[in-house]
Amino acid sequence: MSVSRFASLSRIGLAVVASALFCGTAAAQSWPTKPVTIVQGFPAGSGLDIIARIIQAPLEKALGQTIVFDYKAGAGGNVGSDFVAKAAPDGYTFIFGTAGTHGINAALYKKLSFDVETDFTPIGPIVDVPNVLTVNPKVVDAKTVTEFIEILKKQPGKLNYGSSGNGASTHLGFAMFNSVAGIDLVHIPYKGSPPAIQAMLNGETCCQFAQLQTVLGQHKAGTLRLIAMSTAKRVPLFPDIPTIGETLKGFEATTWYGMFGPKGLDAAIVSKFNAAIKTVLEDKEVVDKLAGIGNAVRYETPEQFTATVKKDRALWAGVVKSTGATVD
Repeated sequence: MSVSRFASLSRIGLAVVASALFCGTAAAQSWPTKPVTIVQGFPAGSGLDIIARIIQAPLEKALGQTIVFDYKAGAGGNVGSDFVAKAAPDGYTFIFGTAGTHGINAALYKKLSFDVETDFTPIGPIVDVPNVLTVNPKVVDAKTVTEFIEILKKQPGKLNYGSSGNGASTHLGFAMFNSVAGIDLVHIPYKGSPPAIQAMLNGETCCQFAQLQTVLGQHKAGTLRLIAMSTAKRVPLFPDIPTIGETLKGFEATTWYGMFGPKGLDAAIVSKFNAAIKTVLEDKEVVDKLAGIGNAVRYETPEQFTATVKKDRALWAGVVKSTGATVD
């Protein structure tokens, strides 16, 4: 092959690459041009879904496109995570993840079909969600953390606590409480918050670390009792409900919800989606609605959120190791 022909072919090749890059960038700049699917790894009506429904319309307005929720529940959120990890990075499939799905599960599950660190692109968090120590007073008639611990110590291994699934903060938070308080309750995981709450109402379980927004109705009806928050500080919505840390010094077990895309997502799409989230979280109506169920908005850049997720993975890995928590 002559030098001139080689140079000509090289120029053609470079032109093809440049054209492809330009088309990719142009597509990212015009994104989104069709409905965006956001996967949830838990069922409709879960604590995650309650938040998703609050931000749906404002996020659609900010993006200028319809948002479709796709519920892929199971395995502590891993079914949904697996789906998104394998999705094309075209900007039309995301997952509304949690500290459980993208922080805890990596340490709790010995074999995952995806890598939580390398198979996702963090977009940004949405809210910090308090867990609340909740009891069925017909099963455990405790009004304080001290009373709760005293009652449970008299019945080691005889009562059950529920969670919204293996690996959820409602699971690991209570496992940590079990360890710190020196009590012995049996863990029963459910596929999401609704069946877990129903099991507590039925007396199948005596208690759980419930995400606050999932038990407000039962609290108001008097069928469930909120004893203490797992947050570092008291929740403004319930200033009279103490924190667990006021009895067990230093105790804290909160969670966050946030958006992730598959790996390889174009930086322009990441930036536009993060900017849309920021717009939503600055909307007073959204802030007030979230505050009204005890949640606090949380905005971070993609870079900050990446650091948050990495830090939490290390934190929860330590909890899994120290508590001996397993997949039940």
